[in-house]
Amino acid sequence: MTEYAFLAAEPAETARVAAKVAAVAERAVVGGQPLVVGLSGPLGAGKTTFVQGVVAALDPRGDHYVTSPTYALVQTYDTQPRVAHLDLYRIESLEDLESIGYREIYYDPGGCAFVEWIERVPEAIPDRWLEVRMAPQPSGARSISVRPHGAALCVLCREVLTA
Repeated sequence: MTEYAFLAAEPAETARVAAKVAAVAERAVVGGQPLVVGLSGPLGAGKTTFVQGVVAALDPRGDHYVTSPTYALVQTYDTQPRVAHLDLYRIESLEDLESIGYREIYYDPGGCAFVEWIERVPEAIPDRWLEVRMAPQPSGARSISVRPHGAALCVLCREVLTA
Protein backbone atom coordinates (compact mmCIF):
# COMPACT_ATOMS: atom_id res chain seq x y z
CA MET A 1 0.00 0.00 0.00
CA THR A 2 1.34 3.40 -0.97
CA GLU A 3 2.02 6.05 1.64
CA TYR A 4 2.71 9.72 0.93
CA ALA A 5 5.06 11.44 3.39
CA PHE A 6 5.31 15.16 4.13
CA LEU A 7 7.20 17.25 6.66
CA ALA A 8 5.63 20.44 7.98
CA ALA A 9 7.93 22.78 9.88
CA GLU A 10 5.19 25.30 10.64
CA PRO A 11 1.37 25.52 10.63
CA ALA A 12 1.30 27.06 7.13
CA GLU A 13 3.03 23.96 5.77
CA THR A 14 0.50 21.75 7.58
CA ALA A 15 -2.22 23.81 5.87
CA ARG A 16 -0.61 23.17 2.47
CA VAL A 17 -0.66 19.40 3.03
CA ALA A 18 -4.23 19.70 4.32
CA ALA A 19 -5.18 21.56 1.13
CA LYS A 20 -3.86 18.61 -0.92
CA VAL A 21 -6.01 16.24 1.13
CA ALA A 22 -8.95 18.64 0.65
CA ALA A 23 -8.40 18.34 -3.12
CA VAL A 24 -8.51 14.55 -2.78
CA ALA A 25 -11.73 14.87 -0.76
CA GLU A 26 -13.36 17.13 -3.36
CA ARG A 27 -12.76 14.56 -6.07
CA ALA A 28 -13.47 11.52 -3.89
CA VAL A 29 -17.04 12.57 -3.09
CA VAL A 30 -18.10 13.20 -6.69
CA GLY A 31 -21.27 11.26 -7.41
CA GLY A 32 -22.38 11.29 -3.79
CA GLN A 33 -19.69 9.02 -2.39
CA PRO A 34 -18.87 9.79 1.25
CA LEU A 35 -15.28 9.94 2.47
CA VAL A 36 -13.87 9.19 5.89
CA VAL A 37 -10.45 10.62 6.74
CA GLY A 38 -8.92 9.22 9.91
CA LEU A 39 -6.48 11.46 11.79
CA SER A 40 -4.05 9.76 14.15
CA GLY A 41 -1.25 11.06 16.30
CA PRO A 42 -0.49 11.99 19.87
CA LEU A 43 -2.01 14.96 21.67
CA GLY A 44 -0.59 18.13 20.17
CA ALA A 45 0.36 16.50 16.86
CA GLY A 46 -1.64 19.04 14.85
CA LYS A 47 -4.80 17.11 13.99
CA THR A 48 -7.14 20.07 14.57
CA THR A 49 -4.70 22.39 12.76
CA PHE A 50 -4.89 19.96 9.84
CA VAL A 51 -8.71 20.14 9.78
CA GLN A 52 -8.48 23.94 9.93
CA GLY A 53 -6.39 23.76 6.75
CA VAL A 54 -8.89 21.43 5.06
CA VAL A 55 -11.85 23.68 5.88
CA ALA A 56 -9.97 26.79 4.73
CA ALA A 57 -9.05 25.08 1.44
CA LEU A 58 -12.62 23.92 0.79
CA ASP A 59 -14.11 27.35 1.55
CA PRO A 60 -11.38 30.00 1.20
CA ARG A 61 -13.88 32.88 1.54
CA GLY A 62 -15.62 31.29 4.52
CA ASP A 63 -15.39 32.54 8.05
CA HIS A 64 -15.24 29.17 9.79
CA TYR A 65 -13.90 28.95 13.30
CA VAL A 66 -12.53 25.41 13.52
CA THR A 67 -11.91 24.10 17.02
CA SER A 68 -11.28 20.69 18.47
CA PRO A 69 -14.53 18.79 18.98
CA THR A 70 -13.16 16.97 22.05
CA TYR A 71 -16.17 17.81 24.21
CA ALA A 72 -18.79 18.45 21.53
CA LEU A 73 -17.64 15.22 19.77
CA VAL A 74 -18.80 16.53 16.36
CA GLN A 75 -18.48 19.90 14.62
CA THR A 76 -19.84 20.46 11.11
CA TYR A 77 -18.80 23.01 8.51
CA ASP A 78 -20.85 24.15 5.53
CA THR A 79 -18.10 23.76 2.98
CA GLN A 80 -18.20 22.13 -0.45
CA PRO A 81 -18.08 19.21 0.18
CA ARG A 82 -19.54 19.29 3.69
CA VAL A 83 -17.09 18.55 6.48
CA ALA A 84 -17.88 16.84 9.76
CA HIS A 85 -15.04 16.92 12.29
CA LEU A 86 -15.20 14.25 14.97
CA ASP A 87 -13.01 13.57 17.96
CA LEU A 88 -13.21 10.02 19.32
CA TYR A 89 -10.73 10.55 22.17
CA ARG A 90 -13.52 10.16 24.75
CA ILE A 91 -15.33 7.38 22.86
CA GLU A 92 -14.67 3.92 24.29
CA SER A 93 -16.77 1.57 22.17
CA LEU A 94 -18.80 1.09 19.03
CA GLU A 95 -21.90 1.50 21.21
CA ASP A 96 -20.67 4.96 22.27
CA LEU A 97 -20.03 5.85 18.64
CA GLU A 98 -23.48 4.59 17.65
CA SER A 99 -25.00 6.88 20.29
CA ILE A 100 -23.81 9.96 18.38
CA GLY A 101 -25.17 8.67 15.06
CA TYR A 102 -21.81 8.07 13.45
CA ARG A 103 -23.24 6.14 10.48
CA GLU A 104 -25.15 9.21 9.27
CA ILE A 105 -21.95 11.23 9.60
CA TYR A 106 -19.50 8.71 8.08
CA TYR A 107 -21.86 7.81 5.23
CA ASP A 108 -23.29 11.26 4.45
CA PRO A 109 -23.63 11.25 0.64
CA GLY A 110 -21.10 13.68 -0.77
CA GLY A 111 -19.77 14.57 2.68
CA CYS A 112 -16.40 14.14 4.36
CA ALA A 113 -15.87 13.02 7.93
CA PHE A 114 -12.49 13.97 9.43
CA VAL A 115 -12.14 11.74 12.46
CA GLU A 116 -9.50 12.37 15.13
CA TRP A 117 -8.50 9.25 17.10
CA ILE A 118 -10.23 6.99 14.55
CA GLU A 119 -8.23 4.02 15.88
CA ARG A 120 -10.24 4.14 19.14
CA VAL A 121 -13.09 2.26 17.40
CA PRO A 122 -11.43 0.24 14.63
CA GLU A 123 -14.55 -1.80 13.87
CA ALA A 124 -16.21 1.40 12.60
CA ILE A 125 -13.51 2.16 10.03
CA PRO A 126 -14.91 1.66 6.50
CA ASP A 127 -13.06 -0.24 3.76
CA ARG A 128 -12.66 2.98 1.72
CA TRP A 129 -10.94 5.65 3.78
CA LEU A 130 -7.94 7.94 3.93
CA GLU A 131 -5.51 7.50 6.81
CA VAL A 132 -3.54 10.55 7.94
CA ARG A 133 -0.89 10.00 10.61
CA MET A 134 0.80 12.94 12.26
CA ALA A 135 3.78 12.97 14.60
CA PRO A 136 5.82 15.75 16.16
CA GLN A 137 9.53 15.56 15.40
CA PRO A 138 12.42 16.57 17.68
CA SER A 139 13.03 19.59 15.42
CA GLY A 140 9.53 20.90 16.14
CA ALA A 141 8.29 19.95 12.69
CA ARG A 142 5.39 17.55 12.11
CA SER A 143 5.61 14.47 9.95
CA ILE A 144 2.40 13.79 8.06
CA SER A 145 1.78 10.56 6.22
CA VAL A 146 -1.24 9.92 4.03
CA ARG A 147 -2.28 6.37 3.18
CA PRO A 148 -5.32 5.63 1.01
CA HIS A 149 -7.39 2.50 1.59
CA GLY A 150 -9.39 1.37 -1.43
CA ALA A 151 -8.33 1.06 -5.06
CA ALA A 152 -10.05 4.23 -6.32
CA LEU A 153 -8.56 6.32 -3.50
CA CYS A 154 -5.10 4.92 -4.29
CA VAL A 155 -5.40 6.15 -7.88
CA LEU A 156 -6.83 9.51 -6.81
CA CYS A 157 -4.08 10.10 -4.23
CA ARG A 158 -1.39 9.28 -6.77
CA GLU A 159 -2.90 11.87 -9.14
CA VAL A 160 -3.40 14.61 -6.55
CA LEU A 161 -0.71 14.17 -3.90
CA THR A 162 2.18 13.79 -6.33
CA ALA A 163 1.19 16.72 -8.55
